[in-house]
Amino acid sequence: MSFAIRTLNFEQFLMIAGDKESLDLFWEVPFPNYGHEKLLRLFHQFCLVGGIPDVVELFAVTRSVPQLAPIYDKQLERLFTKASSIAFTQKTRERLVQIYQDTFPYAATRIKYSGFSNMKYRSREVGRAFRLLHEHALIQLIYPTNHTGLPWKIDTGRSPRIQLPDTGLVSFFNGIQEVLVDQEDLSAVFNRQISLHVVAQELIASEKVEQPAVHFWVRDKTQSSAEVDFVIAHNDLIIPVEVKPGEPGRLRSLHQFVDEAPHPYAVRLYAGPLAVKETKTIRGKTFYLMSLPYFLAGKIREHLEGFMKFVKS
Repeated sequence: MSFAIRTLNFEQFLMIAGDKESLDLFWEVPFPNYGHEKLLRLFHQFCLVGGIPDVVELFAVTRSVPQLAPIYDKQLERLFTKASSIAFTQKTRERLVQIYQDTFPYAATRIKYSGFSNMKYRSREVGRAFRLLHEHALIQLIYPTNHTGLPWKIDTGRSPRIQLPDTGLVSFFNGIQEVLVDQEDLSAVFNRQISLHVVAQELIASEKVEQPAVHFWVRDKTQSSAEVDFVIAHNDLIIPVEVKPGEPGRLRSLHQFVDEAPHPYAVRLYAGPLAVKETKTIRGKTFYLMSLPYFLAGKIREHLEGFMKFVKS
């Protein structure tokens, strides 16, 4: 799915920066950990600046974030104008634009149509607005599945997660660009919304199909609810992907997925270096966890190939 505005992924961001050494590091599989600090710093810049081509090109020249504000404003105005243009009446236009503006603070979070953003609109009206925004590529609704094996079924009747066109726009609109400067771990910012949003942006950009097969996993059972940040289909398997720091034993939702899955593979994206570990779920099932720096989210499939071959050997 292409959004209403064109955005670049991290790989293209590095290309515009003209940093051949960083690109070579990014392309290398397995990733050489001596390049970790450099790529992490550049990825944090990417999250701060975003992937709008005009923004990236100006930043590459000026290295000044404040000078980017007029371009962000112009792009937001373009998006809100587009949202207004897809409605047929003045009342609907106002509602649609208001709802669209209010999605930005909820980027990368699950939303409920009823009472969304404390609005007084009915659930049916809000749901219709979100579906229109999705159909016209102004947002993407990412839906959950409760399957751990293929074929999977996507549950469009459950609360979706909101994905917006660009992480840089989200950071600018929500006024958190200064907070992102010199951050060591994006998971510590904005209740993980920035790390989740940029990872989704990279995963979607890496897909080669019209409708990206990127979803998340939920399990709702009495006293045993769980949610895994992302699941992707790879080599006839559904691979769970968490975007969290901490020790593997703390990834409880990931453990619940692995216990139900017909394979022993899992991925954790975080700010740390590449590592592979054999571990066990809380219930005792042996599995293999690949901890991958989140700046490699766009190359997750290439690293999965090497990871699975390494485990099998």
